[in-house]
Amino acid sequence: MANREIEYLVRHRVDRQNSTVKLLVEWADDTPRSWEAEEYLQRIDPKALYSYWEERGGRDHVTRLQQFHVYKVKSKGWKRGEWAYNCQWVGCPPDQNTWEPEDKILSNAPAAVADWEAREAARLARVAARNVGNQ
Repeated sequence: MANREIEYLVRHRVDRQNSTVKLLVEWADDTPRSWEAEEYLQRIDPKALYSYWEERGGRDHVTRLQQFHVYKVKSKGWKRGEWAYNCQWVGCPPDQNTWEPEDKILSNAPAAVADWEAREAARLARVAARNVGNQ
């Protein structure tokens, strides 16, 4: 299923109990239409997903969901006297990222934090290797 190309997004359905969205996808190849999780579509073709919501007046307006899920932790910093994570949300473009308290994200999205920590460790290792090579 990797590298699938979206022709267009047909419609969506909201699961209010889990605060998630699935979208019906028309695939560019001969694959039959299928319902796919919003998070998966954001991973394979974020532009198509963001355009879909924008054309309908915005994700918040259309879905009216009150709870959001962390798509990706982008960074960690000291904000308003406490540690916080800069979070990108499922279904939302990066310009809608928000800073959220560390405790909240650690309890609600530990996998996203672990993913960020792994990416950050790899980045720091690359920087250290580059610095050793420049000496």
